[in-house]
Amino acid sequence: MQNPRLKKHFMFVTVILLLPLIAATSMSHPSGAQQSAYHDHDNDPIKAGYAVVTPTSTATAGLVVFATFGERHGTSSNQAGVLPSTMTKHAMLFVSTCGRLSRNLGVAIANPNSSDAKVTLTLLDDKGATVATKTFAITKLTQAAKFVTELFDDHPTIAREFVGTLDISSDIPIAVIGLRFRGANFSTLPATNLDVPTPVPVISTGVGGPNAVILAQFAAGGGWGTEIVIANSGKDPLTVRVDLFGQDGLPLVATLNGESKSSFENIVVPAGGVVILAPKDWDEDSD
Repeated sequence: MQNPRLKKHFMFVTVILLLPLIAATSMSHPSGAQQSAYHDHDNDPIKAGYAVVTPTSTATAGLVVFATFGERHGTSSNQAGVLPSTMTKHAMLFVSTCGRLSRNLGVAIANPNSSDAKVTLTLLDDKGATVATKTFAITKLTQAAKFVTELFDDHPTIAREFVGTLDISSDIPIAVIGLRFRGANFSTLPATNLDVPTPVPVISTGVGGPNAVILAQFAAGGGWGTEIVIANSGKDPLTVRVDLFGQDGLPLVATLNGESKSSFENIVVPAGGVVILAPKDWDEDSD
């Protein structure tokens, strides 16, 4: 049986740092409009999708992007670093499930293309034998995220205990990331690319393209948070934009650095410098 707590955890359901809220002190908090920008996001509905970081300056060399993804539990939090996903037609993930240990693998697949992707998932056991195969469509610009036990819910033995691999193939390039769960704890599992990597497609004017980076998992609200780190290892300043998309393919509005929107434009990253986009508390600390 699907563990309901795991299902909640994967409603990100990578990209992302959650830290405990700062306890009340003698410091004064902002009020009015500032409070609406810096508020407790735990009670907000969970929003999930993916993020695309696109250089908009003439200089594009040196762009480095990663994220931290996490969930807060009162004064403690669980978090994992998330690297950008490679656009690929063929990838593989390690699978290890165990109902007794609440162990599972979450799989997120983003399709930033202008056409639907036909995706085939093949589950192989530790001897390399095919256990199950599923084929489904991920419509244009959307993202899907499920546990492997949900993807193959007609094979109950997978939920009890299974070790093997998940082969992921698509007729067009997609972005894939995995998250290994054991109860409330999780870690990132990057997909192994088995094909020639391809650039992020142009999603709209100024969004995506050969120099863009995609984070296949982004989540906000409901105790979840995503921190996006943009660094510049080049010799010239970089100007970038960050665009968020929901699982339905529509712009996803999230509050990062006190601003609630789906597109964060004109972000200047100095040569050798770094810029962080994160949900923040009233003290402007990363939430």
